[in-house]
Amino acid sequence: MSNLKKQLKGKENFGVVAMMVVFIAIVVALSGSSFFTTKNIANLLRSVSVMGIMSCAVTLIMVTGNIDLSLGWMIGFCAVITGQHSGNFGEAIFWAILAGIGCGAFNGFLVGILKLNAFIATLGTMYAFKGITTLYSDGRFVTKLAPSEVLKFVGQGEIGGIPTPIIIFALFAIIFWFLLKKTEFGTKVYAVGANQRSAHFSGIRAWLIVLVVYTLAGLATGVAGTVLYAKVMSVQPYSGVGLEFDVLTAVVLGGTSVTGGKGNVLGTILGVIFVGILSNGFTLIGLGSNATYITQGIVLLIAMWADVKSSGGVRS
Repeated sequence: MSNLKKQLKGKENFGVVAMMVVFIAIVVALSGSSFFTTKNIANLLRSVSVMGIMSCAVTLIMVTGNIDLSLGWMIGFCAVITGQHSGNFGEAIFWAILAGIGCGAFNGFLVGILKLNAFIATLGTMYAFKGITTLYSDGRFVTKLAPSEVLKFVGQGEIGGIPTPIIIFALFAIIFWFLLKKTEFGTKVYAVGANQRSAHFSGIRAWLIVLVVYTLAGLATGVAGTVLYAKVMSVQPYSGVGLEFDVLTAVVLGGTSVTGGKGNVLGTILGVIFVGILSNGFTLIGLGSNATYITQGIVLLIAMWADVKSSGGVRS
């Protein structure tokens, strides 16, 4: 039985890899070799860096069997705060991360301590964050004529020819992979997602685990909001709207179960890249964003159907 589990575990990301290969083949056949240029690959990875930073953290939330629908307006709030303080990088990153942690901890409080349904709770905070962001920005573009050079480097710079946002994404991927796979905390995250009652009887404080994973997601969103602003040095209050859908697609497509107890950051990274390939590929083909939305929606439904089938449709 243990050998079978190991074999299945090694194949849990096979589906997303297969879809990536098939879609890339279609894109190359229709658009020529432009997909494999260094410039295009760099642009693709840079475009998904913000989503990737958030997705790595949200993987932990979904492994516990929960969800966060407020991410789009949360990152918009953090990006707006970054813009308001963009003349000083220290202030910008500090206030953006603090805002992200505060929003994430509030979600964790509602779900972990008050035991509210995660879908309903984060749907409510999504609208609350929308109102806060709109009020804070007065519903206007936020930009700075003389932004911090460090902030510009974070969004537009390069290290060894690699765009800085990609490096930040890679660092977060390593951190959250290690946290989930190589620490006692990660083991507890899996235990809470697999069976919260059993985890409780094992001495695991499930409410604390849930609070922490939401707070970590808030921290990641604060950093992602800073990167989002720094990439173009301008942001609208609703710039992050819809990003929660991309994050959810990437995480589920990467093999994280919507019912909890199963998932990995490596799979999420593959999911993030695949979402990026969809958008990039359709742009190269000339089909535009509507085709991307339709295909991404279908892919998400297929991934969720596969998850339900693999879990027997019932949460343990």
